[in-house]
Amino acid sequence: MKSIALVKFPRGSFEQEYSYKTDIENLKKDDVLVVQANNSYSIAIFQRYSSSKSRVEQATKWIVQKVDVEEFETKLFLGELE
Repeated sequence: MKSIALVKFPRGSFEQEYSYKTDIENLKKDDVLVVQANNSYSIAIFQRYSSSKSRVEQATKWIVQKVDVEEFETKLFLGELE
């Protein structure tokens, strides 16, 4: 099922939330995401899900994936990444 996720960009201004389509159902506030940007990809921070009509209409791009920050930090700590 397709949902609408509201995200913020770390370098964004005015704390504006943006609407993105997603099929990821278990996102939690402050999860780090990779999202479609104009001609590339960008990092965004998940805020909440929404089903309001205006948010659904605004969502034209997709969340690509959730970034597993904990796994990355564990690999760094264990010295698995150089």
